[in-house]
Parts: sequence; structure tokens; C-alpha cells
Amino acid sequence: MIAGTSLRGQFEQRLKEAIKQAEDESSKLILFIDEMHMLIGAGDGSGTADAANILKPALARGRLRCVGATTSQEYYKYIEQDAALERRFQKVEVGEPSMQTTVAILQGLKHKYQEHHGLKIDDEALVAAVELAARYITGRKFPDKAIDLMDEACTTVKLRASKQRETNAPGEVLVGQGHVTEVIPNHMSYIVSRWTGIPITTLDQEEEKLTHLIDRLHERVVGQNETVSLVAQAVLRSRVGIDKSGQPICSFLFLGSIGVGKTELAKALAEKLFNNEKMLVCFDMSEYAESGSLLRLIGGPRRFDLYTCLIRRRPYSVILFNEMDKANPSILKLFVQLLNDGMLVDGKGRDVDFKNTIIIMSSNLGSEHLSAEVGGENTMESARDFLMKQVEKRFKPDLMNRLSEIVIFEPLSHHELREILKIQMKSIVAMMAKKRISLSVADAALEVILSESHDKVNGARPIKMWVRKHVATILSNMLVNGEACKGSTISIDASDDKRGLKYRVLKKQEMADPLGLLQVML
Repeated sequence: MIAGTSLRGQFEQRLKEAIKQAEDESSKLILFIDEMHMLIGAGDGSGTADAANILKPALARGRLRCVGATTSQEYYKYIEQDAALERRFQKVEVGEPSMQTTVAILQGLKHKYQEHHGLKIDDEALVAAVELAARYITGRKFPDKAIDLMDEACTTVKLRASKQRETNAPGEVLVGQGHVTEVIPNHMSYIVSRWTGIPITTLDQEEEKLTHLIDRLHERVVGQNETVSLVAQAVLRSRVGIDKSGQPICSFLFLGSIGVGKTELAKALAEKLFNNEKMLVCFDMSEYAESGSLLRLIGGPRRFDLYTCLIRRRPYSVILFNEMDKANPSILKLFVQLLNDGMLVDGKGRDVDFKNTIIIMSSNLGSEHLSAEVGGENTMESARDFLMKQVEKRFKPDLMNRLSEIVIFEPLSHHELREILKIQMKSIVAMMAKKRISLSVADAALEVILSESHDKVNGARPIKMWVRKHVATILSNMLVNGEACKGSTISIDASDDKRGLKYRVLKKQEMADPLGLLQVML
């Protein structure tokens, strides 16, 4: 209507002619206005002679059959503000169809898409499209998201089948039956994986992951057997469907001193459940202690919403809130709604879905009771009681009662610290192996590193820092200075005074070591 109008009155003339035609053919014609809120202000910036005001007299005469379509948000923002326009329409709320209804809709569209793409769509693929869209595509509504999923799957299969026929490449994933290519549930999984970033193996093999979750988590987390077991059991209950639905997958409060594995367990959950450590989203809540921090987190009409924006981009992830006890009380109230409903309304009025996330809040509150020497009457059980009293003073019961588990991390023993050191040295050995250099570490060298990096307060963190600062730095200097090269073997042992490390480089021709240095298989 507006396109090509250069003179005042041209738009009004076009619109009036369209209205007159609709009135003259009222028994045969229905005027449908999509994006009806665009009538407000269309054709006239002042709003006095816009499309809405031109349409009102025709609607008042009752000779015009008209149907308008808009979203609820835009209806309340635009249409409801114009009372004269609003009362001339009967508002009809169109709800989202159920999963069963959506499957029936896809069945009705199936033949059309089969003819258009020239392939066959399996009935099980339609059911898979609806189930996958319901679970993983939370920002859109049925049937739109299921139809788009089916359409894109058909397009992808058609393009790949065409490429396969041209190149005859072996090992294609596509299923061919004679000359007709069939769309199967695996293709729907592939498209959802491409949309959401969730690996296909995660969509297809979740049951296997859950079965061995405790063992898989212990591949990265040393010790903390009770803690890992509680977390794994809570995740298992939620994914099987026994726990409450309509909430985040799980929500935890991790308590304990620094360097005992709280962040590492969060990283392990992201890696083992979603096949990617990058599925972990971290927030340092000490940065949100001020009174205006809530707007920084969820945004506002004129402010960027960092938190909700990240979750909309990664709706299937592990979210870690470090040092939750330092957050502003207004943020803690927000988490009560989040844990209860699995939904959050950001500062711009948009719904953000958290039902496919794992919420982890960590705190060092009261950890001094755990890290203190335990003896006599001051047992670990009493230390836990002291810690929980501190936590209950900071977090209200309405928040704590909505958590899946409150998990306490105990201080690490000398044996567990040694196992963590071995994991750190494994990564150094692997990095050197990529450069075709063999690295061996003597048992005495591990004891030196433990004694030099030991810190009761900071747990295992000083070990990683010491290894990076001393071992990794020295090895880097040896490579830069030419002391070691491809094919070399480097051995690390304790110095004579047992307070440092000594490095010995064996060239290829010297690999037969006459001294027979002690090597530890890491």
C-alpha cells in the first residue's frame, strides 16, 4: 500500500479503494490484515490520518468482514492503546496446539512437502520432529517450530542425496530406498543439533550417558565420592522424569573451601552430559553485589541483558554462579522464581526458558570450619553443622527448599592431591607428545611438587599454578633454546636436596639410559 506513494493522499486513496472493494464484495470476500499492529501510524507519521483511522469508519458501518492477526505482546502495546480500534474487533486468543495436535498437523502437511522435495517422510520422523522441538527448541511455539524442522530436514536430505548421486561418496548417513530418499528420525536429530549446538550423540545416546554418569564424572573429579554420587543421582531422577517437571533439569548449591573441585565438577557435567565443556556458562556473583545489579543481569528497556541473552543463545547448558553468597538480595529473590517455574521474564518482558539447564550455585561460606584441623570433639560432622548454620543465615528457606541438592565438598587428602597432580602432569605429557617429545616423571619429582605447592587454604589450585609456573615454563625454555627437539626424551626427577626438580634431556641416540631413572606411568 505504501510502496511508491510520493504525494500526500496517494496512500489514503489506495486504502479507501481496497476498503470499497471489500465492502462491495462483502458476501464473497474477507479482508485479512496480517501484522495488524502495523496499521497504527501507517501512512501518516502524526497518526491522525493513518491506516487505522481510515479503517475505523468502514468497520463501524458493519459492511466489512475483516480478520486481523498479531501477537499478544504487540496487541497490548499497540492495539489496546487505541480503544476505538480495539472495540471494533472481537479478540480471539489462539493458543499453542498440543504435541498430539502438532503431529496431526504435520501429517496433513506431509504429502505437500513430499511432492515439493521429491522424497518420502517417515511417520516416525514426524513424531521425532515434534518431540525434539518440544524438548530442545524452547524459544518458539508449535506448530511453527515443528514445521520448520521438518522443512529444513527435507531440504538437507534432498541436497545431500543430490550430492551423493553426483559423487557416489561412500559412507553417507542418508537412507535411500530405490530412487526415493527417505527422511528418518536421525535427520531430525541432525537439524536440532545444528540449531542448538547439542552434539547428535547427546540426543541419541543420553540413556547410556546417564547409566555411567558417576564413573564418567570421576574421570575428571578426584575424590568427593559422596558429592559426585548426589549430583549424578539428582540428574538421573530428573532426566528419567521421576522428579518434578517444568523446572530446570537440576539445581545445586555447592559448598566448600577453595580448590576442592566445585568448578571442576561443573565443567565435568557440561562435558559428560553435553559433550562440550563450552556448554558451561559462568557468572562471578561478586560483581553483582550492588543495588542496581539486577538490571545488569536481566537487562531493562534500554539496557543489555547479559544473563538472559546468553541463555537464549545456549538454552541447553550448565550455568555456574560462583560466590552466590555475595550477590545482592534482589538477585536471590529472582532465583526463587527461576527454580520454581523454570522460566524468567527479562527486563524487556521476554520469557527465557531454563528448563533445559542445570543451575549450580557455589559458595565458600563457612568453609573455614571444614578446612580447620579436625580432631577431638570437632569432627567433620560438627564442621558440616557449623557450615550449614552459616549458609542458613545467608540464604532463605524459600530458596534452599527449591534446590535439588545441597552438596558439601570436603577438604582433599594427600592421596587425592597426588591424583590431581598426576592429571595435571598427564596434560603436560600429552602436550609434549604432540611435539614428538617423550616426557617421564619420577615418583620423587611428584613428592617435591606436592611439598612445594601444598596449601591448606586453597586446596588443589596451587598445584596447577606451580606446575604451570615451574614445569611448563622450564620445558618451554628448553624447547626455545634448542636443548630439546623432536625425538628427544626428557626426564624429570627430584634434585639432590629434595626441594626442587632436575631435568635431563636424552637425544635419540641416548635413549638407552644406563642409569635406569625411575619412571612413573601417568
